[in-house]
Amino acid sequence: MLTDLRQRLHAIRSAEMPVEQAYGVIKRKSARFSAEATGARFYCPVCGSWYRSFAAFGLRGRPNARCPGCGSLERHRFLWLYMMGRQRILRPGSRILHVAPEACIQQRLLRDFRVRYLGIDRYDDDANAEQQDLTDLPYTDNAFDVVICNHVLEHIPDDRKAIAEISRVLNPNGHALIMVPIDRDRQSTYEDSEITAPSERHKAFGHPYHVRVCGWDYADRIREMGMAVFEAHSTDIPEHRRRINRINRTVLYDCTATRS
Repeated sequence: MLTDLRQRLHAIRSAEMPVEQAYGVIKRKSARFSAEATGARFYCPVCGSWYRSFAAFGLRGRPNARCPGCGSLERHRFLWLYMMGRQRILRPGSRILHVAPEACIQQRLLRDFRVRYLGIDRYDDDANAEQQDLTDLPYTDNAFDVVICNHVLEHIPDDRKAIAEISRVLNPNGHALIMVPIDRDRQSTYEDSEITAPSERHKAFGHPYHVRVCGWDYADRIREMGMAVFEAHSTDIPEHRRRINRINRTVLYDCTATRS
């Protein structure tokens, strides 16, 4: 997905650059950094390395957000810790569907786990992924044991259809790990289909390609589409560990299909 949005934000807003153009031209870059043990303060659980500092990231330049080694962000590190803490999620031979795959997570799964992995991405040609539409997947029912969908649904106008597709292709005994950015001060999700220009979306939703601001009720939207939801909160992690791993306040939805 887009990693230099902050630098390109002016051009995106002034030209009303469509999402297909902005996300389709990105090429991944492999970071090459070496960490010095002396003075290291932060630990990335995804790449397993210590660093003196992490890089700033995001439209507002969140400090110490991006791992300089593997490129993981706060949400990726929380997702990884959760997956590693729930061993029954990743089993040998598990069929994994990874939506808009983050390179840091993708590389670890392919390198260290005996799983059957498939990445899909609608825009990024450079990802190790098939180009597919999450609202209209070509896969059979119950095709996957794990679906990873991290900060994707806030970009999709018909997110309910996308969630229904996730539920359809998920094995009844499987897990869909879903994350969206939650406005912690908002109880109800806000969206307006009349807002379409990147500049207006940035003003209304805080991002030029978001189509809603997700509130605390977003888990109910997932439940409406036929899945049970367990809410895992990063704030349940001890504060000192969150500080070392650089994990912000976020929530992960561990979803299971309710059909038999």
